[in-house]
Amino acid sequence: MKKKFVIICLALAICLQLTAQTYKIDTSTIIFENLQRPCFTVKYDASPKTVKNAWDDYFKKTYDVKVKGIGFLTNKEVITATDITLAAVSDKRMNLYASVVDAPGDRSELSYFMSFGYDFFIGPENYPTEFTAMKKILNDFSVEFLTDFYYSEASRMTSEIKGLEKDIKKNNKSINKNTKKARKESKEVASGLSAKNTSMQMENEQAKRKIEELAKAIDDIKVKQAGVTRN
Repeated sequence: MKKKFVIICLALAICLQLTAQTYKIDTSTIIFENLQRPCFTVKYDASPKTVKNAWDDYFKKTYDVKVKGIGFLTNKEVITATDITLAAVSDKRMNLYASVVDAPGDRSELSYFMSFGYDFFIGPENYPTEFTAMKKILNDFSVEFLTDFYYSEASRMTSEIKGLEKDIKKNNKSINKNTKKARKESKEVASGLSAKNTSMQMENEQAKRKIEELAKAIDDIKVKQAGVTRN
């Protein structure tokens, strides 16, 4: 009975892990132009630059809005799109801001806020409808970005595993060839071939450990992919 209870608990833990949300949007504030501004914040596994580029691509593709502050020769902490029309939020002219900074654990934190011109920043109290619309945009972006990001990461790791497996196969072929050759050569030559084999065997062991790490990382990504749900 006790054993069954433990199994059930483990199964529940796995289910909770698989259904846990990968990202969480919080209502917060940010200091901008020396004042507290209402914003939404969310953390991602990607680097700030990756998030900024994705943010720019998303608004360009979805709303025909060009975000400034990220590019070949510039990488500002706060990226902006000023004097724009974003019908999903309002028919008025507005400014769009996003602060993307490093977060603990090789992650990044995005703080996203908007204003109707100078000092009229959208918040849950003064512009509740527009603020809710802002959150929908952030959810849309998060789902699309993370889906693409995790797929790309898993593909990259899978390619790396294939490359390592190819290296192991190549080393094994060389090891077999050296072993056969050593039987026909002098002790000195055989000793040199044996040293080469030892080196390649060590390379193979390192490659196998790396493959195990990558395989685990891919499993973790699959869990995160399952948790990419709107909130």
